[in-house]
Amino acid sequence: MEIRQRQTGPITILELAGRLTVNDQPGMLKAAVASALDGGARHVLLDLSGVFYIDSTRLGEIIASHVTVTRRGGHLRLVGTPPRISELFAIAGLEGVFERYATAEEASKQLN
Repeated sequence: MEIRQRQTGPITILELAGRLTVNDQPGMLKAAVASALDGGARHVLLDLSGVFYIDSTRLGEIIASHVTVTRRGGHLRLVGTPPRISELFAIAGLEGVFERYATAEEASKQLN
């Protein structure tokens, strides 16, 4: 897994790429989200357009990140979710948990 980060005002966009598996460095996504929030971001957009696989461990980390951002009064939104990853969220019963958008620009609207 690779994570690239960019911030625009109160919004941090985390661009994830590759396979998100248990073999990745533990807590990598959680640390990136915490760093964004500690750095002044209020909202986090997870750009999943470059992700082609997520295992249950990393799915749990995405859920934990959502809880962390929400508890701090922000929003975590998913961007560019590939169909296969969308199916995973549906199978896991998480369709209604995450707000999903086609682009970061669309996801950023009304977040300030």
